[in-house]
Amino acid sequence: MKLRLFSFICLVFATGFFLPSCEETAKFDESLPLNPVLTPIKSVTVMDGKELRYAEISDQDRTIHLELKSIMDLSQVEVHFEFSKRAKLITPMDTVMILNLREPFEIVINNLYKDLTYTMTASVLETFEIDKSLFREFRLANDSPRMEGDILYLWNNEAMAKPDDYGSIGYRNYLTDHTFTVDLGDYYNLYKFTANLYWAYTNVCPKVYELWGYTKEGVPPSDGNWDNWTKLATIDNSKSTLADFAAGDTAEFAKEESPRVRYVRVHCLENYRNPPTTAFSLCEITFWAWNMYI
Repeated sequence: MKLRLFSFICLVFATGFFLPSCEETAKFDESLPLNPVLTPIKSVTVMDGKELRYAEISDQDRTIHLELKSIMDLSQVEVHFEFSKRAKLITPMDTVMILNLREPFEIVINNLYKDLTYTMTASVLETFEIDKSLFREFRLANDSPRMEGDILYLWNNEAMAKPDDYGSIGYRNYLTDHTFTVDLGDYYNLYKFTANLYWAYTNVCPKVYELWGYTKEGVPPSDGNWDNWTKLATIDNSKSTLADFAAGDTAEFAKEESPRVRYVRVHCLENYRNPPTTAFSLCEITFWAWNMYI
């Protein structure tokens, strides 16, 4: 019995000897290094006209860049910041600020390890692709009925990179006879029009077709009378080869002469059938606009 008691006392003594005190444990925990916040700036946004613009943030280069298209005065830009909860903003002190972005602007933020300086810049796009989510069919009395597919396929961002690769886009195209009309959703000064083809210079691929625009204010008359419309371009594929297929058909407009339109019509005069008809099929259409603010 005495031997067992003696062994127990020795065990208690030994355990107490080797266990650190609470104070020593706290000191040990405090010495652990803190992991730095890898993405201290979560987002930087600006309301650019009707569109919300997100800045491109590089944590490697510590840069923030905004590409804008509707803001005329870069000296008075309202910028919204969202920072990581673990990061600490040093300068400036607010998350919503009116900034002069004509010159680089510096932001200092602590990532729990050290202070980091990000340089923010902005530029205004000279040309930009028009947002396809705004596109809608605008049917006029003399437009053609659908023959195959859905007109929505013309702005679903799917186009073939090479001829006859129909499976890559799920065999989706829009086939109609001679004319369709599109509402771009807002008024733009056109810079470029591109049409990606479905058939590669055969069958109902358009050989000669036209782009028309409604250059007046308001909504076009529902009868579709061509006297109210302005021909913007003629596209002639009669000399095109398979090497031209991937790039699609293009019409460009100089800034000084760019038509200001919201409603556009694509009108086929002749396809590749023998004898030719006016039925035509397209895969995708894209419009670009000039930025008239710069």
